Amino acid sequence: MKYGSTARRIPLVPAAVLVACVMGTMHASAAANQPSQADVEAVYLFDFGKFVSWPADAEQGTIHLCVAGSPAVAAGLASDLANENIRGHALDVRSVVRPEDEAGCAILFLDSSERTHMDELLRAVANKPTLTVSDMPGFLSRGGMIQFQLVEKRVRFSVNLDPVNHAHLVVSSELLKVAVNVQGHAPEGVGE
Repeated sequence: MKYGSTARRIPLVPAAVLVACVMGTMHASAAANQPSQADVEAVYLFDFGKFVSWPADAEQGTIHLCVAGSPAVAAGLASDLANENIRGHALDVRSVVRPEDEAGCAILFLDSSERTHMDELLRAVANKPTLTVSDMPGFLSRGGMIQFQLVEKRVRFSVNLDPVNHAHLVVSSELLKVAVNVQGHAPEGVGE
């Protein structure tokens, strides 16, 4: 099985359901304690995998969600996403210490602690089908694909479609509907 394919459409959940899932997770956790920004970002990273299609020739099997930055962030994500899967594919969370460690990453999250290595890491995945995500300011203007941001004390995100298109990824229009800002353009007829 492949991560996803532009040739074969997978039914997508409406944008309202994505927001409800994230908010529902946050609301359920809020009863016990307020979720951290990292917890909310973990839910989003998991959900991004459901709303992105990788090229048909992308690696098969386990989906690798890679984290460049603090080992604590990777450990937290691994704990938050333990036993989860995306479209029937096992989800593996691993740390990226050097740019060459990114081999096989379907999703690469660059923690804000990696600010000095951001450009180097983005260059390492520039021609690969890897969804890049970060909470660093200016991430989209440096070639990143999805940037987390706080809007009225809530974690939201913006998308830059130009590097998404360059990596031959397809972001669902349902995901784009809930983005705060979308830069660039989706190829005609793609992402519906």
